[in-house]
Amino acid sequence: MPSLNERFLVVPCLLALLTGCSGAADTPDEGEAKPSSSTPAGGLGNILVDGKPVTGSKPSGIDKIPYIRTYTDGALYAPVTGYRSLAFGSAGLESVFKDSLTSRKGDDVETTIDPEVQKAAFGALGEQRGSAIALNARTGALLAVVSTPSYDPETFSGNSPGDREAWQRVTGDQGKPLYNRALREASEPGETFDVVIAAAALDHGLYDTPDEHTDGGSGECADATIREALARSCNEIFAKLAAELGEEKLRETAEAFGFDEELSVPLPVTPSTFGSYRNGTITVTVIQLARVAAALANRGLMAGPHLVAEGTEDQITQSVPAATAGLLLPAVREKTEWAPTDYDGAPSSWSLVYGQTEKGEPVALVARMTTSNAGAAARVTAAMAEALS
Repeated sequence: MPSLNERFLVVPCLLALLTGCSGAADTPDEGEAKPSSSTPAGGLGNILVDGKPVTGSKPSGIDKIPYIRTYTDGALYAPVTGYRSLAFGSAGLESVFKDSLTSRKGDDVETTIDPEVQKAAFGALGEQRGSAIALNARTGALLAVVSTPSYDPETFSGNSPGDREAWQRVTGDQGKPLYNRALREASEPGETFDVVIAAAALDHGLYDTPDEHTDGGSGECADATIREALARSCNEIFAKLAAELGEEKLRETAEAFGFDEELSVPLPVTPSTFGSYRNGTITVTVIQLARVAAALANRGLMAGPHLVAEGTEDQITQSVPAATAGLLLPAVREKTEWAPTDYDGAPSSWSLVYGQTEKGEPVALVARMTTSNAGAAARVTAAMAEALS
């Protein structure tokens, strides 16, 4: 598989604010912004989680830009907030909403994040390289966006020697903490793509139900139903289904689920690609897999995923017919373990399960961890499911 561009170009500007230099960090994630020159009357606007600010501001001692950004639980929310630095620019929601956050009024930005679900995923991932998404299937609200290892944006929010040292540590870290794996890391899907193949097989009439016996496989997979093939990880069955469908029908279903789509939540998302099943050039992000799972739980309807509570237009598209989604959902729910994949020489553990909000709305929970332990990611989704209840 082609590797992702994860390079970090560091262009520090020691006197950015005092000399007018506009140097900032070029990262592969949420973009960058020049240090703001606005002067909000009461400090910077805040990014809110469950109505409470997870950012703050303090006097900088600089007339041109009088406030420095502070963060509460900075590492926990860094994949959401991004950073705002006097010397290194901004990223994440700090960059997307820089104008409103730094306006004289100092407008706040309310996110859709559920703090308990975010904390549960973050704690379960630990320092392991990985990511997790919790997506409300009905509304499209992102309840958790977690990427590890993470970083504390407050450690380089100023322009002191200590800030520069912290920046160098973060950008030089081989774990790439600035890289938002939940939204940006597109890797080989492995058997998680079997869900798309199964949906295509039902949608295009190869089988009327997931409980019809297929023709193929061996051992316990011999002539297995689609439901059994999912549960038993019957790769031969899904390879045969893919061959019978052909590339175009597979592509049609994959694109209906959002593959090859340019997406913003409003943070940019790396497109999941359907290159060729035959040639093994399919990639998927954690958020894209969550979209597929959420669509099945919402009668085939895909609600546009979003991270900000207000000002988000409802974007509803039909992925597969409601009948197909209804037939396939129970089989996907019964799948308890996904075989590890290999990406750039590193094994990955996947998990895809469902939870529900207090209102009874279905939530797609997806996690990926860089480990050969097949059950590692499942512990992350289990923690998120428990936090939802």
